[in-house]
Amino acid sequence: MTNLGRWLVGVTCSLFLGACGPLPEGEGEQAANPSDVTDDAEIGTVHQETLGGDLGSNMGQPVVIYPTTCTATNQWHTTCGSGSSRDIAYVWKVPETGTYSFSTRNSNYDTVMEIRNYKATSEVLKCNDDTGSLYTSAISLSGLIKGTQLLIIIEGYEGDCGNTHLNIVKR
Repeated sequence: MTNLGRWLVGVTCSLFLGACGPLPEGEGEQAANPSDVTDDAEIGTVHQETLGGDLGSNMGQPVVIYPTTCTATNQWHTTCGSGSSRDIAYVWKVPETGTYSFSTRNSNYDTVMEIRNYKATSEVLKCNDDTGSLYTSAISLSGLIKGTQLLIIIEGYEGDCGNTHLNIVKR
């Protein structure tokens, strides 16, 4: 083997062994355990798997339909209802200053809905478990300022889950 060949083999082996070789004495393993990621996730923070989507400033009846919360995760604890069910969350931006109504009418399960300030998720604006004799939720918020972003959390009461309709209208 020529000197260039030996040099190339030596450099290649050094790179591979240096990257994969034994740890220097006193250093522990740095590899993350996959379960640590979920164990460290704090309830009440926005995580990709719980965010159903950014609705922009869209409104409608429904503005969005989520096929089933039965496969969602439980990231949020609502301040009304059970707070221990699988949930979905949406971000919505107020299109113009005014009063807006939010509901889960036409959902096929007992819903709990909570609306928070998206920029400060510990700030709960309102929470509703049942509207009258219905098992769906409804919230009306007045004085919302254009451009404010809201976090809309929808979950089932006491583990209930199903098809979710989110309705948003201006009053």
